Parts: sequence; structure tokens; C-alpha cells
Amino acid sequence: MKLISGKRIESPLSQKTRPTSSKVREAIINILGTEINGASWLDLCSGSGAMACEVLQRGVKRVLSIEKDRRVVKICKKNLMDVSNTIDQTIHIQVICSELISFLKKGPKNIRIDFINDFSNSEEKFDFVFLDPPYESRLYELSQELLLTKQWIKKTSTLICECSSKSMPRIHNGWKLNKKKFYGNTSLLFLIPNQALNCFDDTDSMH
Repeated sequence: MKLISGKRIESPLSQKTRPTSSKVREAIINILGTEINGASWLDLCSGSGAMACEVLQRGVKRVLSIEKDRRVVKICKKNLMDVSNTIDQTIHIQVICSELISFLKKGPKNIRIDFINDFSNSEEKFDFVFLDPPYESRLYELSQELLLTKQWIKKTSTLICECSSKSMPRIHNGWKLNKKKFYGNTSLLFLIPNQALNCFDDTDSMH
């Protein structure tokens, strides 16, 4: 499999994984533009890590990838390390083998998550989240809810859901649709937090 830059990465042989197509990856990069430079990226149902590799090449400084298939995790790690070796700046990459929902429930202070000294505590939260579960799974809405309630994100974060154009997931009321893009059978939903719900530390009187 090739990245937009032309660099080759490994792809799992398993039929269970469905790598994000180059057209969709390129669309995400073009839509996000320079916003990803210096940002942190949470990659959920990461697969081969192709999308995470793309954003690393565009200046993302921190990637946390979650994938439940142990064999696929090895490929994801290898791909991310290969790409990171071509980058001059300090970046932080971690791939965790875990089922998605149980992982999200633990929140970003989970002891399995590493930090390097360059990042302050405010960096526990992520600027961008990419969610690409099996299209027919019921993971979309619960993931949306847990990202908010377990405080994975900032007020300014963007959640990108890759989904089937035929069966679009419901959008949890904690999120608002910012953009919707169709690419044949695949669609992308760009969601931003619904500020009215006050899920954030600095506006939430319970914290």
C-alpha cells in the first residue's frame, strides 16, 4: 500500500481489515490542511495505521493508535516507526492492542498510555480523533459518547468518522456535524463538540 507521498507501507492480509482508501486519506489531509501541524491524533480501530502515517508526514507530533487484532498491531507499529524514521522533529508514537470501548472507558489518564517529557499534562487530550470501526458495528455512537464523558478531547477538537454511505451512524447529541463528505460507498463525518453541553473542565461546575 502506498501513502500519498509515494512511500510504501505494509497492509494486513486479513479480510477483516479495510484500509482507508488513498482517495479518502487525501481528502482528510486536504480538509484538515495546516491545522494538523503540531497536533495530537487519536487513531481508533487503527488497522495498518495508514491514516496515522499520513498525518505524521503532515506534521502531527503525537499519535496514539488503538487496534484490537494483535497481528495487525505489529504491522501498524512497523509502519508508524518506518514513517517516523523519515521525520526530523520530535514525535511520540504509541500503538496499544485493546478492544475499543473498554479502552475508551479508561480515559486518557490510563496507565497504559505513555508520555514523553516534551508534553505537558494538557496534552492528555487529543486535537483530532479518527474513528474507523467495521462499518456495521455499533461502535460509532458509544465511542462518540465516551470521547466526551471520559474527557479525551478539547473544546476545539475534531472527530472524523469514516463510515458507509449506505448506513450513516447516528450523531450523539454531544457532537455537531461540521462537514459531511461522500466518496462512493465511503463517507466522512467531521464532528465538533456541542459546546452547549458543557462537557469541558473550564465550563463544568462539577469539576
